[in-house]
Amino acid sequence: MTPRPILICALLGAAPPQIGAAETRAALDTTAAADQVCVGNRTDEPFLFAAQAPGGTRVVETLRPGEVLCSEGTGSGRGVVSVYEGADALEGCSRLVAPGRTEALLRYVDFDRCAWTSNS
Repeated sequence: MTPRPILICALLGAAPPQIGAAETRAALDTTAAADQVCVGNRTDEPFLFAAQAPGGTRVVETLRPGEVLCSEGTGSGRGVVSVYEGADALEGCSRLVAPGRTEALLRYVDFDRCAWTSNS
């Protein structure tokens, strides 16, 4: 089997998730603070989500429908929110987001084809 260099580089460059650090878990209608990047689950199923605000810690947690996960940051620029089918998934969906807003998943589809609130 031939190695897949793109996947290897992506895995080597990824920072390990820090579960429970600098996170807020709340209801989907919660408004993000100016220094937070939040991700919410508007689907009917639980998924594994990650959020990282600029200058902040990447937080990872499984969210049930209607829940939100937030990361607090200290930097400027954009943060990243991601969703994965589960902890064993190699592929998922990610979005660059501005701090101060909650990006919610509307529909999960493999290989970065998910529907987010910013798509509507």
